[in-house]
Amino acid sequence: MNRDRVATMTIEARGNTNLGRLCLNAFRWMDTLFEARMQLRGWQRIPCSSSLVLPHLHKKGVRPADIAKSAGVTRQAVHHVLKDLLELGLVEMQTDPNDRRSKLVAISPRGVEFDTAVRDVSKEIEQELAQRIGDQAVSALRTSLEAEWGNPYEKLRTTENQF
Repeated sequence: MNRDRVATMTIEARGNTNLGRLCLNAFRWMDTLFEARMQLRGWQRIPCSSSLVLPHLHKKGVRPADIAKSAGVTRQAVHHVLKDLLELGLVEMQTDPNDRRSKLVAISPRGVEFDTAVRDVSKEIEQELAQRIGDQAVSALRTSLEAEWGNPYEKLRTTENQF
């Protein structure tokens, strides 16, 4: 199947596609472009699960348990991701000065470089998207995604006994 046919099918099917699928398609578009741009800068692909941990890191360090709580995942999941990030040299383990028995995870100098590249590439992708669909559309998308959507389970809790 050639690309033009796929594009035509996509356009024809677009009106019938649910919002979840559209969000997933948009994520895949951005993720594909993100990976390609990062590789052009010399960064190898890192596991997607790293995105659960990286936003919670800083130079001073943070306990893995606190990362897990902030990310909404288990401590075991955080430790698994940290192992990968340590091997890639993006984080460092430090002894907690307040509790010698505990360790803190800190972003390494290489991790700071990676974070800078991530921010730069993310800005570039947003600018490219604006060129493709317009500044107003990107602004509306950002506004919608930044809105408080509430707890997805809230409605389920109030209606679960009605069935």
